[in-house]
Amino acid sequence: MKPADLRDEAVDLARRLRRKLERERAQGLGDLAARAAAHGPGSPPRPAPRPAAAPAPAPPAATTPAPAAPRAAASQAPAPPLVRERPAPPPASVAAPAAAPPRAPTAIETDLFGRPVVRVAPAAPGAAGISAADSAAVPLHPWGAEARAAIAAAAEPVLATIAEEVRACQKCGLWESRSKAVPGVGGARSGLVFIGEAPGADEDRLGEPFVGRAGQLLDKIIQAMNDAALIPGVPLSRATVFIGNIIHCRPPENRVPLPFEVEQSSPYLRRQLEALKPRVICCLGKTAADFLVGARGSLASLRGRVYRYGGAKVIVTYHPAACLRNPEYKRPVWEDMQLLAREYLSE
Repeated sequence: MKPADLRDEAVDLARRLRRKLERERAQGLGDLAARAAAHGPGSPPRPAPRPAAAPAPAPPAATTPAPAAPRAAASQAPAPPLVRERPAPPPASVAAPAAAPPRAPTAIETDLFGRPVVRVAPAAPGAAGISAADSAAVPLHPWGAEARAAIAAAAEPVLATIAEEVRACQKCGLWESRSKAVPGVGGARSGLVFIGEAPGADEDRLGEPFVGRAGQLLDKIIQAMNDAALIPGVPLSRATVFIGNIIHCRPPENRVPLPFEVEQSSPYLRRQLEALKPRVICCLGKTAADFLVGARGSLASLRGRVYRYGGAKVIVTYHPAACLRNPEYKRPVWEDMQLLAREYLSE
């Protein structure tokens, strides 16, 4: 075999090994492999256990047996009572910790169909890294025409820079199997953002999100919102909203993104949201909801609630692909779009 062939084979073997290690690390198997290797054939031998010391020889028996101890009397003596020591009370100079303030009752409202709508915020810092108290302290992003125009003008060069970084990204193994990275499309003019899970086959081929059958349905939903004037004075189209995904490369066989892949790709989305300053973010599907809402549960249990991500409100609805598989989801999605419009116009 020629030296060039051997070199190519070694490079290919190293690449496959690196991809395997990345997958194992993303699935949390790296620590298991490390622990297994620590006790494998290559690890130093463990020291042999020391032999136990020989028991001392018993003393010779006395010629005159000693008198037996009064065991019966000892066994009949009552055992001392078990006393548990109580911790000493704190000194008077040390103040007791203050009790946690009671949580404010959740406000219950009804939507356009008379169903209850619950306004909540994440009880603890989630994937977004923003607690309920922090979100409440951040004012909502504006939605007036002049304010949105200024935000859109400032966001345009930032989004272009992030898009170039996404196209050149090689932080995880997905870049080796992609055709094109998919950074997102649209702008900040309307203040609406739609976030899905990951690119599919059509998106990977064209480098643009939601261009397949699910994307065509999303375009129809946005157009229906515009035709119904759900948000008066705010034109809604693919150009005025922003459409993106949690990760920016297609996973093999359209599988759910691994935690390591989300960790490497999601900072681009965070920077995009920071530049867009959206009024409302709509999570399309459970993966996007888990990431932005910071809560776990079924998608049905996450719907109908209004969450916060910094200065934006967040609602959750079904992914358009789910609506294609089950047309019964289309009506709940339209109800969620009406909820989105009402939250957009309210403070």
